[in-house]
Amino acid sequence: MARMSIIFDGFAELAELVDKSGADLKEAVNEALVESQKIVQHNLTTGAAVYAAKGLKGYATGNMYSTIIGDGAVSWSGSVATVNAGFKLDQGGGWHSIFVMYGTPRMSKDSKVYNAIKGTRTRKAIAKKQEEIMVKHLKLGGA
Repeated sequence: MARMSIIFDGFAELAELVDKSGADLKEAVNEALVESQKIVQHNLTTGAAVYAAKGLKGYATGNMYSTIIGDGAVSWSGSVATVNAGFKLDQGGGWHSIFVMYGTPRMSKDSKVYNAIKGTRTRKAIAKKQEEIMVKHLKLGGA
């Protein structure tokens, strides 16, 4: 399981503008984090579909695939918001995902799973989506 955060450059300045514009910053952050989680979920499920379509063995057919997080529930603790993404570690094949993502001394890592959560393309897509959402909320606030 990974915890998502707001990751693009200039977030602090944009968040301040959103807040000053009268838009609800908490709502903007919630939407940005939920959409970030959806990107990871989409990457994992489409990666699994590739495995299944090619008839490959892998997480597409096992317990690990069934533990992909899909609820997108944002939790707040003071001024810190978090959303879980990736795999539910407390269920069936969840812990197995760690070994698949990072590899073991006897097994190389699965790059598709790793990249679906932590890859450069994923991080860029998340940053772009988060920035779009913050700008949208800035405009909704009237700034």
